[in-house]
Amino acid sequence: MKKTATEIYALLICLAAMACLSINTGFIIYDIVSLFKPDLTISNYQYRNHQNNNNYWRYLSDKSEVTQVGDFSSKPRQANTPTKRPTEDILTKQRLASYQSALEAEERAAVHDLVFEFIIALLSLVLFFVHWRFVLHKKQ
Repeated sequence: MKKTATEIYALLICLAAMACLSINTGFIIYDIVSLFKPDLTISNYQYRNHQNNNNYWRYLSDKSEVTQVGDFSSKPRQANTPTKRPTEDILTKQRLASYQSALEAEERAAVHDLVFEFIIALLSLVLFFVHWRFVLHKKQ
């Protein structure tokens, strides 16, 4: 059962396509989980900063471009300029709104990645089937 160089090439392309498809399948599964349960896949940094008001306030205070809560203007914060912490109710509402926004961003990123991964999967399948048919045709 001697193989020609063309058959070996076709089989190597099939192997590479299957390897790419199997790795890509893991990414697809992860992004599907991220799409339906973004609170599981959100970054630890974002998750930790939205767990309570103290963490959220520290997160806002550490951002150098924030002059007041919710103010994301381009002007930098002045050194030694204290920002007044809002009441717990207001801070809780802002924290929950920020967390919801982070979850929505995670969902959008999952959709974006899924589109890319489905394109990769489609190309891998096309390469596999074209070259596999060539190998099967050569055997007959």
